[in-house]
Amino acid sequence: MSSNHTRRIAVLSVIIAANVALSYIVKIPIPATSGFVNLVEAGIFLVALLGGARSGLIVGGISGFLIDILAGYPQWMFFSLIIHGLEGWLVGYLGHNKKWPQQALAIIIGALVMLIGYVMAGALLVNWPAGWASIPGNIAQNIMGLIVALVLMPALKRVPSITSYL
Repeated sequence: MSSNHTRRIAVLSVIIAANVALSYIVKIPIPATSGFVNLVEAGIFLVALLGGARSGLIVGGISGFLIDILAGYPQWMFFSLIIHGLEGWLVGYLGHNKKWPQQALAIIIGALVMLIGYVMAGALLVNWPAGWASIPGNIAQNIMGLIVALVLMPALKRVPSITSYL
């Protein structure tokens, strides 16, 4: 295993741990869906825009999966793995190394995938009204993630030891 590959795994692991910790600490329960709103999108958007599709996929999928396990919502973990993984991949694929308008569009598309994914997951796990009830909380979660990502991105861009290995 090359030194760069090992560093990439280490950097992504630390980011996943920080994203899970932040999301676990800041969570707002949503009774209608037996779910919660958190800050997982902040880490997904940051990593996807700074590191690309593969990094967004890894951080999105693993973060979403781990948050659900740790928060006591194992019924959601595989949905979160797929939904947040796809969200991270899309944001990275469409927005990595792009200018602000393309990054904004990438985040909007990623957020729409997340919203649709959780409506469908909520309908499968609970019922259709619960799936539809998840929309306002998930919109809030995406907006919070966008704000945190925009605040942190300029600082993280200046840390080559992080961005070089995403």
